[in-house]
Amino acid sequence: MGRINKNLNETIERMKSLFTEERMFGNLVDDIETYEGDIEGEESESAKPSCCTSCNCWADCGGESYFNGSNGRPKIVISKSDSYFSVSYDGPTTGYLIKHGKCENGGGTGDSIHQLCNVLTYEINKYLKGKKLKPDINNIDYEKSGNEFTIGVPLESSDKSYKLERRGRWNGGEAGKEEVIGKYENMPGYDKKVMPVRYSSGGIIEYFVTFYE
Repeated sequence: MGRINKNLNETIERMKSLFTEERMFGNLVDDIETYEGDIEGEESESAKPSCCTSCNCWADCGGESYFNGSNGRPKIVISKSDSYFSVSYDGPTTGYLIKHGKCENGGGTGDSIHQLCNVLTYEINKYLKGKKLKPDINNIDYEKSGNEFTIGVPLESSDKSYKLERRGRWNGGEAGKEEVIGKYENMPGYDKKVMPVRYSSGGIIEYFVTFYE
């Protein structure tokens, strides 16, 4: 009888242990399921990735081939032709350094989705160099919704090779207007009557200008 009681007690203790483990495991599963992003394969890299040697991780890490949506990274897609140039972003709004003016001491990760604007000017100006095209800044497609952001710039024929520049803020007010005017208003082709042109969506405010050099 004593042996039976001992076995019964051991069984009860084992059941309690399994129940506790199940609860702990269930909580762990819940925690994993709340993580947004693909964590399979290589380890997810946020902040400044190891492939990045400057503040321009977009160029250092291979552009679209790295920022492709895998391992939790944002997915950035570029589409270009002589009539239209667009960039799109889908992914975490913060946590990743992509292309930022200030990246020292871990900076530049608080506005990842806004850094699409820096990718835009970097890539479109490479594309426009040597081409007789001008960005139509009055008809830019500009939309941010949740974790997605798209900017599309119509291009028109010109006798000069123009550039596109911008300044702006994410939830930071209108400071970009004075910044872009102060830096570019004396450039050839800058039309003070219509520039800068303001766009706003999802809290991201940008002022665009175009000129030639």
